[in-house]
Amino acid sequence: MKNACRWVRGGVLASALAALLLGFFAFVRPWYSSWGADAAIGRAYLPGDALLWQGAPRETRAITILAPADVVWPWVAQIGQDRAGFYSYEILENIVGCKMRNLDFLLPALQHWEIGDKLWMYPPKKLGGIGYAPLAIYEPGHALVFLTRRTGTSLSDPPDGTWAFVVEPIDPATSRLVMRARARGSLGLLGAAFNRGIFEPVHFAMERKMMEGIKARAEERHVSKAADAAQVALWVLSFIALIASAALTLAGRRWRQRTVTFLGAGL
Repeated sequence: MKNACRWVRGGVLASALAALLLGFFAFVRPWYSSWGADAAIGRAYLPGDALLWQGAPRETRAITILAPADVVWPWVAQIGQDRAGFYSYEILENIVGCKMRNLDFLLPALQHWEIGDKLWMYPPKKLGGIGYAPLAIYEPGHALVFLTRRTGTSLSDPPDGTWAFVVEPIDPATSRLVMRARARGSLGLLGAAFNRGIFEPVHFAMERKMMEGIKARAEERHVSKAADAAQVALWVLSFIALIASAALTLAGRRWRQRTVTFLGAGL
């Protein structure tokens, strides 16, 4: 009987996990792949699109900023680990050793770029100096496009992706920041699973925060590090609840309630 109950609990937990994964791939992934961007923006030609073959998969995200394009651009132009940071979750970046420091002010000395300059995402002296993306297209006041490589790719291999930062005016007082990532090549089964299940959602969370950080600074609004820390803490607690409720469900301790907790934490 105990073995049968264990199989029942395992089956219910597996079904709950399957439901979460189904919802993720059916609804959440399409949502974050085009967050803030309508169909017209998603189809629009942007700087960098010609650097890879036209069929390369892409993600396009956008955010409207209540500030002129020439006010937004300086914040974009000084982005980088060795510049003004990425305006994202500094606490998470520094946990993995990025040594990031997000600036809340503009420094013209950090805003100059030339083709071939490196966008550092990790300290140059760490990881053998591989934590960067070289600049491929520079349109001052409008676009920065960097060449990227998949995780594990050698620096001797040609780049297989692009990451574009594009600032577009909407009217004299409003602008739009558009982010587009494009990539080509096969990742294999394990690589694709890692990319879609871990890298993509983490990258989205960090990129969305970066876009919101640029928006807040350009609109001269206060950016709260305490709020960022609270959100990260909520994610950590949700993850702990997910794992703990799964273990308690399998152990049979009020497993029906724990399964509900598992679904809630997953959501």
